[in-house]
Amino acid sequence: MYEESSQLPLSQMTGILVVGSGAREHAIIWGMAKSSPGVPLYAAPGNAGIENLATCLPLYSAAEVAAWARDKGRLLVVVGPEAPLAEGIADLLREQGHVVVGPSRQAAQLESSKVFAKRFMDRYQIPTAAWQVFRDRKSLGDYVMQHDTFPLVLKQSRLAQGKGVVVAADREEALQTITEWSHDPAVFADGIIAEQCLTGKEVSVHILTNGQDYVWLPLAQDYKRLTPEPHSPNTGGMGAYAPVNWLSAKERQVIDEHILQPVVKAIAEENLLYRGILYVGLMMTPDGPKVLEFNVRLGDPETEVLIPIVDIPWVEWWWFLGQGRLLETQLPQPNRSAVAVVLASEGYPKQPMTGQSIHIEPIADSLIFHAATVREQGHLKAQGGRVLTVVGLGDNIERARKQSYAQVSTITFPHSQHRLDIAANIEAN
Repeated sequence: MYEESSQLPLSQMTGILVVGSGAREHAIIWGMAKSSPGVPLYAAPGNAGIENLATCLPLYSAAEVAAWARDKGRLLVVVGPEAPLAEGIADLLREQGHVVVGPSRQAAQLESSKVFAKRFMDRYQIPTAAWQVFRDRKSLGDYVMQHDTFPLVLKQSRLAQGKGVVVAADREEALQTITEWSHDPAVFADGIIAEQCLTGKEVSVHILTNGQDYVWLPLAQDYKRLTPEPHSPNTGGMGAYAPVNWLSAKERQVIDEHILQPVVKAIAEENLLYRGILYVGLMMTPDGPKVLEFNVRLGDPETEVLIPIVDIPWVEWWWFLGQGRLLETQLPQPNRSAVAVVLASEGYPKQPMTGQSIHIEPIADSLIFHAATVREQGHLKAQGGRVLTVVGLGDNIERARKQSYAQVSTITFPHSQHRLDIAANIEAN
């Protein structure tokens, strides 16, 4: 395994590669392009928005990326999505001598295996919902039939792109979910978790960590359901805002002392190689904060509201974080707010329509980060579920919200859908 004997200066960087193709990766590249040190900027595979800032490469697996990177000197690599990290892309690239922002494959199990994460939390007394794991349909079905407290949360242990969680309102919905998931034998092979349904307010906590120390990014909140309806389908995220100001200083201290400090200490004790972002999804319950999930990368759409409000030299931060160093003990407080609204294709999340032509009229104080877009004969077209993330900026959440929806109104995107309540009535969320 490659290990740095000393801190490598920025002058040794031969290029920057961002792995991924979504709005999160577009935002990461946008943040770095503002302070790029004059080296080539690449994305693998990128999208139609990213191609305006970086060279997009048709690389779709960890092995393909590693093969391309082998003779490219010493790259800074920032890995956006969870799947390549679960494949071990960070290990492959570190072995080649590249500076990588992303945890090892072993550490990535905090996200790629919810069973691993739950056992990890239990070992170190990190507060989370009570849970059980099932690996066959009959035992889970028997459990549901005997269970008399609903709603009940069912989670696929494996990666499921934000759609492997169902909050079953009653026994009938839980049994229906089991039937649907049984069509794929791999779901039960990896395990299904049944856990207590926590109540309260959710918050997304992101930290930059070298596996020993960490700094907080601003707090964010995302909107996972397709619509405001309480039983609407879960998605990868339909919107977000930052910063979150409704948490008190005391609540932040409790999160720090009872969750973040123990988690980072446990990562060190387990000798997990972790250089990157840890995203902790929390529920602020009447009994205090409890962990809903770990993500071993930046959230999406949280990234799209965090990067624009954090004023730091991102290239320098990523370069040294990839070598295990934090440049500061805390980040500057944001002086503006951001609200993101996701535009998704009709049919998302199950069967999104594709091929629609999109026309954008940019306005001031807004950003548009592309996700599932492609350019065909000069025309921008939708290529998947979540297609665009529209971000409004302002000196407070309400102004940022107005700006975001003003930009949404200028976009021609037939057969699309978006939520109208992002960052509205925040105290009630």
